[in-house]
Amino acid sequence: MEADQDKASFLRVKPFLADIQKHCLSLTKNEWDAQDLLQETLTKVYRSLQKAPERELTKAFLRQIATNAWIDLCRKEKANEHPALFDEAIYLHQSSVSDAFVQREVFEQLADRLNARQMVLILMMDIFSFTAQETAALLHTTVGAVKEGVKRARQRLFVLAEQSRQDESSPTKKNIDKAGRRDSSGFVSKEGFEQFLAAFRAGDAYAICQTYLCLAEQGVSVEKVSVAGDRLFFAVRDPDGHLLHFFQKW
Repeated sequence: MEADQDKASFLRVKPFLADIQKHCLSLTKNEWDAQDLLQETLTKVYRSLQKAPERELTKAFLRQIATNAWIDLCRKEKANEHPALFDEAIYLHQSSVSDAFVQREVFEQLADRLNARQMVLILMMDIFSFTAQETAALLHTTVGAVKEGVKRARQRLFVLAEQSRQDESSPTKKNIDKAGRRDSSGFVSKEGFEQFLAAFRAGDAYAICQTYLCLAEQGVSVEKVSVAGDRLFFAVRDPDGHLLHFFQKW
């Protein structure tokens, strides 16, 4: 009976395997860790299906499980390396390459559950690596307000990420496949970029986040935003993988 359940679970997951493997490799950056993460992810998926066989499987749900599993693995590794210094409340503010990718994934999945100020502070300081001074200048506020605000925003995002992991085992949770809403044509409108740049020029927190998320849904990755003098420099990767560079005054 159990073997039949395992086979049924595998058949349901099989259509998503290639996407899960690609996502695991994007998180880990190497084949060995990607394979370990894939096995851990599939184990969690099968356990979830055993608890709730009627659960709908989507790319977003499976990617969330993989992302959460990678966060757990990184957290355990950091705790083992620095047990006296590790603090879960600031985990999402770690600075390694893999952590930066996880931060971006978690932010894009949970951004709609943050308010505009929390969204923009996480985006500017943890995704784009702006300093508190640069962020304060962009948003027309004080450095002290930025530091206190980003601390609360990180704590909020951490709590949401923890809740999301717990929700994986809940059969009543509705999963929205954001990847399914992305424009697969590879075409990104010029207006989308212009709105993103205009939001930065205006220092409009809500518009910055909304235009960033709209670009992400079209398959566009804003790889980097940096400040040099009176200019903002942008590095953007389009859906076809081409890296574009441009700048504007601010």
